[in-house]
Amino acid sequence: MGGMAFGGSAMAAGLLHPLVMPAHLLVLIGLGIVARGRLRVPMLAAFAMGLAGGLGAIAQGIGETPAADVLLGIAALCGITAAAQWNVPSWLAGLLAFCGGVAVGLDSPPEFIALGDAIVMLIGTGCGGVIALAMISLAAGFAGRLGQGIALRIAASWIAAIAILVLALRLAG
Repeated sequence: MGGMAFGGSAMAAGLLHPLVMPAHLLVLIGLGIVARGRLRVPMLAAFAMGLAGGLGAIAQGIGETPAADVLLGIAALCGITAAAQWNVPSWLAGLLAFCGGVAVGLDSPPEFIALGDAIVMLIGTGCGGVIALAMISLAAGFAGRLGQGIALRIAASWIAAIAILVLALRLAG
């Protein structure tokens, strides 16, 4: 893996990791739609803290966790609340974001064997997750202001449906 991977491919892999893992992407979109209003900054901060904690735990070698199932559950909750246009209290939105961040971190083991590359990938995953959530919540906020609230509700209902179906399949199998 050497010096080339340390600077380049490990960071790129980390930055892209939250976007190429389906459960991670579902929770990011769900949280982003919920965060589109007044909750954007507090949710982003809570997500970043949770993500740092989850990545720290995975770096310490924590064993297998039910993080993938938790991600799907949080995505379903976010999708349902956004589709129903429920006014989510800020404490609940922050809790969902924090738990989502922890679960993304715990579900992101590095793909590199070399310690330096693994650390760089984890840092990239943290940065990529926070940037992705910020961009998704900004896009959702703009879409909501442009009169596309129905499109956001449809997207949120699809997030909920996908998460519930995948979670049901995982639990049944």
